[in-house]
Amino acid sequence: MDPRRSGRLRNPQSGACRCRHRTSHEGRSVLLTSLTTPAHVTERGKPMAHRPPPATHDAAETRPGTAVPQDREVRNARIQLMHLLEPQDCAGTALVEAFGPTHALRIVMEHRDLAPEEYAVIRETGTDALPTLTGRGWQRTRARWAARTPLDDPERIEELMAARGAWLVTPEDPEWPVAFGDLGAQQPLALWGRGDRTGLSKPARENVAIVGCRDSTPYGTSVAARLAGDLAAQGYGVLSGAAFGIDAAAHRAALDSSVRRPSTVAFLACGIDRSYPRAHAELLREISESGLVLTEIAPGCSPMRHRFLQRNRLIAALACIVVVVEARWRSGALNTAHHALDMGHEVAAVPGSVFSAQSAGCHRLIAETPSRIVTSARDVTDLLDVPAPPGTPDGAGQSHHGHRTPCEERGPQEFSNSSMMGLTQSQQLVLDALPVGHHVPAEKLCAVAGLGIREVIPALAQLEAYGLAEMRENRWRMRRP
Repeated sequence: MDPRRSGRLRNPQSGACRCRHRTSHEGRSVLLTSLTTPAHVTERGKPMAHRPPPATHDAAETRPGTAVPQDREVRNARIQLMHLLEPQDCAGTALVEAFGPTHALRIVMEHRDLAPEEYAVIRETGTDALPTLTGRGWQRTRARWAARTPLDDPERIEELMAARGAWLVTPEDPEWPVAFGDLGAQQPLALWGRGDRTGLSKPARENVAIVGCRDSTPYGTSVAARLAGDLAAQGYGVLSGAAFGIDAAAHRAALDSSVRRPSTVAFLACGIDRSYPRAHAELLREISESGLVLTEIAPGCSPMRHRFLQRNRLIAALACIVVVVEARWRSGALNTAHHALDMGHEVAAVPGSVFSAQSAGCHRLIAETPSRIVTSARDVTDLLDVPAPPGTPDGAGQSHHGHRTPCEERGPQEFSNSSMMGLTQSQQLVLDALPVGHHVPAEKLCAVAGLGIREVIPALAQLEAYGLAEMRENRWRMRRP
């Protein structure tokens, strides 16, 4: 292995701490605010209508790709955990890895100390999340989990989403992507999706991720469309994040040129019942018709900065190669590339002008990592060292696309926002949770950010000192520039 693979060109804005891969273990936002049906939640401190009984670890609970008949209790536990925990919650994933989802949910719900025998089982897994499961770390973890009200009826949530054309796939389902095994304990708890779920079984060697910046240049947009169109015409699936710029160009070109399904896969950083960015609602609808739209975020949840970074690992896991077309020096696309490098997947970058800020990240990848230079679909396929996907027609692979993207939309995808520089993980989460148009109490921010009040109050004070938050009558909002 190239010695540079062992080094990390970290995206300073990811701020991610990972178990195994050091990723975020913070909270998630309140669920189902966008649904028109009555909320199915209980008041804090009252029992759930369907509280899971005691459970011991069952190998069938978490073995990916098995055809074991689905246990409804396990499925409900995963839906509940997706609501209560943020993706890559180190403590939560350690519990699921050690005991399976049903027993892990009991521990999360009961807000109690771990029994000695439970702690012993967790230690045997070799997790490095132990600091979050003992002492003050465990107190903070429990406070974080307590900030969210449990669902009263997880099964009802799945029914509501099914009525909207969405479905849930879990590690117990046969369609669960085998490629997620590269994520180890950081696999998603489950996935919500739209489209033909059988497309999840497509091998990673037949998927290519094309990612880049939102504020792409005409050059970058043209290159992304050309690469995606030519690769889709050869039978490869094109993976990206549905954002403006490079992502949108890749998705559209794949839709136009694909000869196999899923033509393209879009990974969201919000609930499956939402379209983000809103201007891409029609694009996401088209993707769901011939491809897949996927998310590990619970329905009703809004996009937040850290969720974009978290979903990047899923894009990297399901692709045999990540191609970065354009990226600034600090970019979410670089985060995706480093996830791929960590998993031993190929990474490539498209060179650009030395005067272009949108190519600075690509040049950085080429200089500081074992990423390869690519300028065409042929360059990409040559790196894969595998035959083209079956069913590719003769002469395929010569498409020409060039789609202009809408003006930039201000929102959580702005990884390069200078105001995020130097903030701690908790401060970033609280800043994401602050509304712009009205003031809310700190307790509300606890639920949205998934943090305890003892973490939220100091974070608010520091954000106020930075000029990023303002308080009025003990209520807070983001300070407008």
